[in-house]
Amino acid sequence: MIFTSSLGRIITAAIMLSAVFVSSLASANENLSRPKIGLALGGGGAKGAAHVGVLKALEEMHIPVDYIAGTSMGAYVGGLYASGMSADDIHVLLESIEWKKGYQDREKRGKRRVRTKASDDRFNIQANIGYEGTEIKTPQGIVQGQYMKRILRESTGSLPAFSSFDNLVLPFRAVATDIEKLTPVVIDKGVLSKAMLASMSVPGALPAVELDGHLLVDGGPVNNMPVDVLKEMGADIIIAVDIGTDYVKADKLKSFYQVSNQLINFMVRNSTEAQIAKMSKDDILLRPDVGDMHTADFYRMPEALQKGYQAAHLAESSLSNLIVSSADYQAYVERKQKRRKQLEYADQIEVAKVVIDNQTPLSDQVLMDRLKISTGKIDTHELEKSIENLNALDRFESIGYEVHQVDGENELHLEARERSWGPSFLDFRFAIEDDFNTNTLYSAGVRITNTGLSEYGAELVTQLELGNDKVARVELDAPLTASQEFHSIIWGQYSVNQFARYRQSDDEPIIDRDNDIAETADYSEWEMGTELTWQPELWSEFTVGYQYLLGDEKRLGGKNNKNFLRKRPYLRMTLDTLDNRVFPAEGSYLSLTHSWLHDEIRFYENSDQGTLDARQLELEALHAESYGKHTLYGRVSYSRTSAIVEDISGFAYQPRSLLIEPKGLGGLFNLSGFPRQRLLGNNLAFASAIYRYRLQDNDFGLFKTPVYIGASLERGAVWNNPDFSIKDIPFYNAGSIFAGVDTMIGPVVVAYGYAETGDDSFYLSLGTQF
Repeated sequence: MIFTSSLGRIITAAIMLSAVFVSSLASANENLSRPKIGLALGGGGAKGAAHVGVLKALEEMHIPVDYIAGTSMGAYVGGLYASGMSADDIHVLLESIEWKKGYQDREKRGKRRVRTKASDDRFNIQANIGYEGTEIKTPQGIVQGQYMKRILRESTGSLPAFSSFDNLVLPFRAVATDIEKLTPVVIDKGVLSKAMLASMSVPGALPAVELDGHLLVDGGPVNNMPVDVLKEMGADIIIAVDIGTDYVKADKLKSFYQVSNQLINFMVRNSTEAQIAKMSKDDILLRPDVGDMHTADFYRMPEALQKGYQAAHLAESSLSNLIVSSADYQAYVERKQKRRKQLEYADQIEVAKVVIDNQTPLSDQVLMDRLKISTGKIDTHELEKSIENLNALDRFESIGYEVHQVDGENELHLEARERSWGPSFLDFRFAIEDDFNTNTLYSAGVRITNTGLSEYGAELVTQLELGNDKVARVELDAPLTASQEFHSIIWGQYSVNQFARYRQSDDEPIIDRDNDIAETADYSEWEMGTELTWQPELWSEFTVGYQYLLGDEKRLGGKNNKNFLRKRPYLRMTLDTLDNRVFPAEGSYLSLTHSWLHDEIRFYENSDQGTLDARQLELEALHAESYGKHTLYGRVSYSRTSAIVEDISGFAYQPRSLLIEPKGLGGLFNLSGFPRQRLLGNNLAFASAIYRYRLQDNDFGLFKTPVYIGASLERGAVWNNPDFSIKDIPFYNAGSIFAGVDTMIGPVVVAYGYAETGDDSFYLSLGTQF
């Protein structure tokens, strides 16, 4: 009985195991026997979000995808899905990305070097024009893709290089165009993010990508929906997703951009139609209704996603033959998840070696000192911050990294590439300010920057300016160490500045309408100097300097002309984290200078002469805070000269009225309502509070032109007597209302200013302020 019972249990267990085995085998045979499905994802920029909607629908319908090939944005979405991400994962990722940042190269102003951004504020038309010898050079793309590369790295988790994209969770191919041969190139190996970039580098907007001997750009013109690639990969049935743009009607073709875009669209659509012709009767074509969207309409990505989802469900009857059972689909998902866990992302990798591909004149040590990276486990977040820190030097075309396996060890390959349109660069200045009353000011200039003069990054900067004021300046800036913390700077400058000198009954610069007569004075100055600076961070600078100034003042009336000499050793601290000098939304600026002055003055008219030794303290501070579209920022300026020793015997005019490098108030936002530099003196105190409201963002990705309105309250004074107490100082109140646009060539401001004396002015200002 015991034997019979045991035998029965054994037979029962065997029957059950056989049933499970047969069931599993049947399932396996079903999976093996089903047709292999390939997904072809077309290019279309922001419209590519429709692909995510299609993937969501396919997942809901339990339609497995076995192969993926994509072009441009299709390569991006397809690559993410091939790496094991679900449609929901990709959806969340798309919503988190600020796509317009992908068209920016420079770090924010607040992160850049103090001296560089001060010069950029003045020469703010950076046209990306360079030269070498007699050859004028420009970059390949409007932008160089520095942030686009970062978006792609972060999207893919900086996956290391693959010997074949068949080793991803799903086999994947990206399609690009060989810009030299104008033929399609199928990318089937390497770094996933680089393959995506090559496939989506729109000619003219982004530079071509060098890969395996090819110079690659967006694949749209040659194969925008790679059906044939999937057939070569082994797909039996293809689901192709076309997200092409509609042709523009003749009455809308009114600009060069629209006409050229129509031609590009024609080429892309031709390549798409050629691929459609290669589809069999069993293949399925999906066309989400996104033809009216533009490739840069990133704000419409949620709409595009929904259109893709709808298009897939509308084709559900055609897709129904591809649906598998819930059990089979679950097994498919589990296999994908298991394979994804086997992928090694950069954050999980131990690096045995750091390799620098330095394509710049800078030494490897300069790059390493700023990047501060070493072997061991990679922290990609910190690595991206280090790249930001290096890029803030503002001298690179691109900086990036990849992980490669060499001889069984992981290596971190860092690439830094100098700007290809150098090594010398041209930037420009243009500014006009008119108060429709007494002053029309204008200035035009050019800055020539010669880079790569030493392995530590020495540069020679030449500036030329014409207008009401004229300046010629040459400056050599030489870092002394690889860390670039210490700099030696020498400069020479010649300038001619015009001031309106008001003859008054007092030698103090007060408003006295009975004696308010102006005469023009020209200050001609020769200047040279040297500085030693320490910058522990790029936005901070501590300076020890010496200035030698020789000049003269010539008045139109020919009286009281003089020449002067100034010797000035000084200490200066500058901190600058402002995001914008004219329309700041956040950050602070602080400059504090203490100088020891030795002045010598001689009048031409009567040969009076004298000397003055003094101390001078100068302060400039500004801070901005924003709350949504509202911004409030305040500014404080203070300069005071205190005499130590003076020898003024025989002077007809007291030294306190003899201005060398005078301080001035008057003009827009500097006691608005008064003419520019209406008040001139040796000492100055000024404070203002400005409220600004952002009416429109006008963020076009490549550039922004925000529109503002606002108002200011201002209070300030200028005086000469060093013995004045606060109650003696003649303060004036003023204010303004204004509207402005921050454009690519500088701010454009229309304003009305009014001072308590009754002085008022309308202002039109274009370009950097005077």
